Amino acid sequence: MNVPSLSGFLALSDAQYRLFDLGTQLRPLPDDCLAGLDQGLPYPHPYLGYGWLVIFSWHPQASEQNSLWFLKLPLDEQGIVSAAAHGELVNRLYRSLQTDDPQERQRLLSDHLYHFKPDAEKMAALHATATHLLALPASQYLPAAKDFLLQTKADTDWQAIGLQGIADFVIRASEAELNQLAARLTQLAESPFIALTGQLEHRSLSRSLVTALVAKAQSDPMQIAIENACLRACSQSANANLCQPLIDSRLSGPEPGLEFLLIVLSRYTALLHDSDRAVLVMDRLAQLADADGFHRLVTHLVMQPGLAQLIRTLLGHQHLTPALANAIARLVQTQRSRHVQH
Repeated sequence: MNVPSLSGFLALSDAQYRLFDLGTQLRPLPDDCLAGLDQGLPYPHPYLGYGWLVIFSWHPQASEQNSLWFLKLPLDEQGIVSAAAHGELVNRLYRSLQTDDPQERQRLLSDHLYHFKPDAEKMAALHATATHLLALPASQYLPAAKDFLLQTKADTDWQAIGLQGIADFVIRASEAELNQLAARLTQLAESPFIALTGQLEHRSLSRSLVTALVAKAQSDPMQIAIENACLRACSQSANANLCQPLIDSRLSGPEPGLEFLLIVLSRYTALLHDSDRAVLVMDRLAQLADADGFHRLVTHLVMQPGLAQLIRTLLGHQHLTPALANAIARLVQTQRSRHVQH
């Protein structure tokens, strides 16, 4: 592009790159995503009012110049990056190209309001993805992780594996290995199972593995942490619809729990296109979340594809409850007050 822009910066840097979203889980973004943001198109996967963008760039002949940039992009009500944030980031990126000082370049790329630091779980998934993408060796922990998870060696010590080993296994696992893993789920203790599912949500899973995860979640309804972990693990899969009966059963139960609702609202938003289910989910949220939490989650939802009219749909629903009606009324009043102040 002739004018400074996010996509133009990468073109000038003469690097290869991949884009990822890291809002709820690691998922790839199309290469033209930055050009879309430059043109004022909505961020593809907004989460809690931000676009959690990761830019991984590398130089095949100069590995010391490989970079990871973590950008927390503030979005407006339509999910579009704010003009101020866009301008500031473009300015910093171009200045980083013009300096020969590595420390100054790193400061420009990371020491700013829009930088974020992922947690250890997401960093492990990102590192595993990057090394696999570049055809580099996995961590030293991969063989032990594979032995433990597929039980090829009965004496493998779970404590010696490390999170990176599990992440490397999950990212690199073949369809056959995922199917083999499905048969192992019932034998895993809670700690390694939670660690495993925390990495499984960063990729699409085989149908057999999703089926096995749903079965494990249903096998003991009292194990809420296991059930929640299974739902997270399946959420990026093409077979995530197999979780719908489990979700509906939990919603109709006496106490679904706030963590469960957050999983549904952040990872299974397509289910809210059903207005009856949307009312049930949002009513439970109104009862469990405070006003600020309710506001932030509604803001998140209305940015999702097809859910812009969510509040209007809820208000017109025949089963609107007093708790949900009151929460929406408070939300509308808050928004009006903010508009008046501006």
